[in-house]
Amino acid sequence: MNPATIIELAVGVYLVVVALLFGSFINLAADRLPRGESLVHPRSHCRSCGRQLDLLDLVPVGGYLLRRGRCASCGAAIGVSSLAVEAACGVVMLVPLLRLGLGGGFLLGSALVLAVGVVAVGRALGQRRPEEL
Repeated sequence: MNPATIIELAVGVYLVVVALLFGSFINLAADRLPRGESLVHPRSHCRSCGRQLDLLDLVPVGGYLLRRGRCASCGAAIGVSSLAVEAACGVVMLVPLLRLGLGGGFLLGSALVLAVGVVAVGRALGQRRPEEL
């Protein structure tokens, strides 16, 4: 493998990881915005027991799978939609990168990650009861 191919592969992997991290942030926004909570404070925590999430919990997709979709402390279920949003962000970045290369793939993938975010947060805000608006 030549150096240019290795660099292109490394950049592609990096972009998919960033997309997965954006998926995690999208989940945070979809969870907190409908309740009028801040996106930056307090730190991410279990809504059932209040335990602050550790590094393992915050690993996109992997944290969910390793914890089997449950809080490590209280065992409360974490909605599968969290896994779906994170995985979708990774996939919508990966596929364009594979099909279009770094330039076009990055642009299309970024637009698709943004679209996933708009849909996920929009759905969460749309599920609010009328008296909460």
